[in-house]
Amino acid sequence: MKRGLILILMALILSEVLASAGSDTKMTNSSFDMKGTITNVLSPSSIVIGRDAVNLDGVDASGLYRSTYVYLMEDLRSYYIGKDVLVKGNYTYFDLNGAYNSESINEMIQKEISDLLNGQNYGVVYGRYYGRSSGTYYTGY
Repeated sequence: MKRGLILILMALILSEVLASAGSDTKMTNSSFDMKGTITNVLSPSSIVIGRDAVNLDGVDASGLYRSTYVYLMEDLRSYYIGKDVLVKGNYTYFDLNGAYNSESINEMIQKEISDLLNGQNYGVVYGRYYGRSSGTYYTGY
């Protein structure tokens, strides 16, 4: 009799644990369209997550000089490839162990583009010049 009661209690406890763990997972997965790891950056406005390309809304790199664009792409690839992300529509967020920050990756990339455009307007040129490695910059003449 005691053994049967113990087995019933264990089954109830186990079912509660599984139900609560399952409900947390469903809430996280249902609020986002996709979860994965960035495997490539095709352009400032297009990334590959797993095997799926995602176009990022609100990202516009037009107006960048060619050297600045190349610098941006090298920077984006070195920073974003391998990062875990959550996707909702065409907006991507860093996956912070099931949570996410309110600033999207789209906004971060667009801010970097804006900073680069402002630098171009003040004579800062980005890229590989005079033997300097990529990622460095110098003030134009």
